[in-house]
Amino acid sequence: MTSPAPQKAYKRSWKNLLINKRYQLQFTLFMVGLSTVLMAGLGIWVMKVANETTTVSMASVRGTPCPKIPALTDPSDELPPVPMRLPGEDEPTPAPAAGSADAAGSADAAGSADAAGSGSARSADAGSAATDEEPPRKIKVQIEESTMEMTPTAPKVPEDFASKVVGHWTCEMKLAGKIAKLEHGRALILWVLIGTGLLLVIGLAVYGIKMTHKVAGPLFKVSLYLAKMKDGRFDKVWNLRKGDQLVDFYDHFKTAHAGVVQMQKDDIVKIKGVIAAAEAAGAGEHATVVELRELLARKEKSIE
Repeated sequence: MTSPAPQKAYKRSWKNLLINKRYQLQFTLFMVGLSTVLMAGLGIWVMKVANETTTVSMASVRGTPCPKIPALTDPSDELPPVPMRLPGEDEPTPAPAAGSADAAGSADAAGSADAAGSGSARSADAGSAATDEEPPRKIKVQIEESTMEMTPTAPKVPEDFASKVVGHWTCEMKLAGKIAKLEHGRALILWVLIGTGLLLVIGLAVYGIKMTHKVAGPLFKVSLYLAKMKDGRFDKVWNLRKGDQLVDFYDHFKTAHAGVVQMQKDDIVKIKGVIAAAEAAGAGEHATVVELRELLARKEKSIE
């Protein structure tokens, strides 16, 4: 007794992944759309928290004080300012120098002597009016020229000026580096979210098509066998491919198909017996026997 030949194992082909396009695409698009909405909501929340955290961190970094650069001072700025002002109305007028007083007195005496004659008449007419008016005051300002020797002075540089300048700019560069690192971290979070979302969408799309193919494949094979049975053909039922779903359902169908095939074989044996008996009785050319031969041929062909 020969052992049955091993059943043919079909390999999965990428060209035949979309067996049932309506079912597979509907399921896959629903899964991909739902995951996209969830990933978008999660990404918006993550970026909101990341932006707030980055803003607070940057404000903290900018608020870190750096050592200031000492200012260069000019020694001339340290001299006290010389006040310059005129005497007020209630302050006494400063006395003139000796030489100037003599010259002024002689000039005044000469001028008064010359104008004594002409002034006597006017003074008599003025009378009492001149006595009521306040005599005019004279303010004499004497400006003495003085010479000052101006020599350029170099600004005063502190001893630790260089170290403080280096420390200030080192601190500024460190703060700028920290701010750039925070900006880079925020951008990295954004790109990681975008990349993760794309990978998730593509992965779910491929996974959805493959998983639905593992369900649509057995259903497609069952529909093919049922269509052949409708046409009177009982082909051999091959096993499912590795990883296919609906294994129990397919096993039940396979058992039912084998039972129908066995019924066909039993009918063939019975029909052969009837035909043999009719031929032995000399009725081999009877119309009924002829129909039985045609039926036997169809049944034998259906299980080939």
